[in-house]
Amino acid sequence: MSSIDEKRVYGPDSDGTALFVASETGLARVAVVGTRIGEIELLDRDATHDLALHDGRLAVATDEDVYLGTDTDAESTGFGETTAINSDGTLLAAAPDGTVARRTGGEWQNVGTVAEPRAIDGSLIAAADGVYRCSDTDCQHVGLDAASDVAAPGTPHAATAEGLYRLANGWLPVLDGSFTMVCTDRATTSPGAIGRAHAASAGTLYRHADGEWTTVDAVDREVVDVAYGSAKSGSGSGVYAVTADGTLLSETDDGWRDHPLGLAGIQAIVARPDRKPV
Repeated sequence: MSSIDEKRVYGPDSDGTALFVASETGLARVAVVGTRIGEIELLDRDATHDLALHDGRLAVATDEDVYLGTDTDAESTGFGETTAINSDGTLLAAAPDGTVARRTGGEWQNVGTVAEPRAIDGSLIAAADGVYRCSDTDCQHVGLDAASDVAAPGTPHAATAEGLYRLANGWLPVLDGSFTMVCTDRATTSPGAIGRAHAASAGTLYRHADGEWTTVDAVDREVVDVAYGSAKSGSGSGVYAVTADGTLLSETDDGWRDHPLGLAGIQAIVARPDRKPV
């Protein structure tokens, strides 16, 4: 993984967020403090397909491998070409041919095969023929068809070609339409709970609040992914979205701000606490 060194421009007393964006252009890092967007850096020029946080490190899925870390000491894990990745305590990765493996003790162990894997969250995988749940030894189909995305924390959700679904006593419909993205805050861990959450269909973004899903009228772009940072009074909600046209959206107390990223083929975004000023 060819690295471009980050500029160490951050001081010791700042309380910020680092956003990492995966794209066909490469891996980018965006510095954020409150609602202010700072430096945008291209860390690597290789196409990046997916991102995850694992043990405080960034896991990066590329055409070559899954890497841990972003600097010159980035660790190659030996998985090979990767379509999707996530962590539920251990890394779970899927290859373009549908092979799924879990990394335990520094080694990858195959746990199954799924049809056209599209996204992973926790132990759930969205695939062309529905949703799978992967254990340490296998992957079992657990329902639905044509899933584009999954969200595992709290109450699991799935975005499919027929609608948005939540998992209760089976998969229950939430919203009609062709959904491409769903994301829930990983800070929500209580079974059956739904904290901050968003879902998207073509040109429409939805948010979950007070037990209901409503449209976000201020956003009329195609949202690819959403990430959650810390929400502080007077500093916005800590919600960030990336769009198909390469725009970063940040939710403020009075609406949404947009910031062009100059990236093509946006794939994913993750947020990590940072101690660097804008």
